[in-house]
Amino acid sequence: MTREEAMAMYKSRWYENKTAQEIVEFQLYEDRICMPLPLYQKAVEEVLRRPVYTHEFANLDRLIAEYEEIKNADRCLEIQGPELAL
Repeated sequence: MTREEAMAMYKSRWYENKTAQEIVEFQLYEDRICMPLPLYQKAVEEVLRRPVYTHEFANLDRLIAEYEEIKNADRCLEIQGPELAL
């Protein structure tokens, strides 16, 4: 995404009607932030289920790996059901 595209998305306020999951699913994989950082940080914290500090955004690969792990675990729970997740 170009700088101009990111700025246009920011101005469109695309994130206002999105869930934390939807925000993370899109924004985490983009090189340029397209929304206010505090809202993005809050969405990431909700999805990762832990506090996320601003310096962690400097290492997106680590955040992506953590997100993928949680997403895969959640998918397994959906398939197996919570009674088999012990």
